[in-house]
Amino acid sequence: MRSKAPEQAGGTAGQDHEASVHTPPGGKGKAAVAHGVKAPSVHNRIGRPPAKERLHDTRGHAEDGDACYIDGGRKYTPRRGGRFDPEHDRCESPEPPGTRVFSREIRIASFPPRFRQPTTLVKYSGETDPVVWLNDYRLACQLGGATEDAVIIRNLPLHLADATRTWLEHLPADQIHNWADLVKIFVGNFQGTYVRPGNSWDIKGCH
Repeated sequence: MRSKAPEQAGGTAGQDHEASVHTPPGGKGKAAVAHGVKAPSVHNRIGRPPAKERLHDTRGHAEDGDACYIDGGRKYTPRRGGRFDPEHDRCESPEPPGTRVFSREIRIASFPPRFRQPTTLVKYSGETDPVVWLNDYRLACQLGGATEDAVIIRNLPLHLADATRTWLEHLPADQIHNWADLVKIFVGNFQGTYVRPGNSWDIKGCH
């Protein structure tokens, strides 16, 4: 009987200690909130208004167009689902690499997986007939697996001599959209400058 009293006393002391551990000092926390009184939000405790209150409409009227919101000097446009896209993070797709005289569609044309570059074609230097050379080049690319003219045109600078390629690179942008455009510009430039083979009259003049 005597041994139970200390045990009960010890148990009471343990309960008091447990209560003191889980009860915040000074009556803070949920236990100190009066019944029916809402606890302060995180924004109230840190002194900053919620995000919805920081965003203000600069549109004016709904019928004027898409709403625009300003938060900290940054412009946001609402999208479906309540998301906001910062306009300073959105931009047009980057300009594709390649010769600027070619259209965008040509510069992004995809090469066939097993495309083989022409190996027997001499790089064009402006000294031969441009019509004949272009036809030979196109046929060689088709035999190598290229079926679209956009791919054949995009591949052209690799088969031009230095001076000819420099001429092509300095042409105004976005002038060649198809094979007909290429023939018109290419032949129009080299038709009158290439070295033509001699004829019978030239041979007679040598005597």
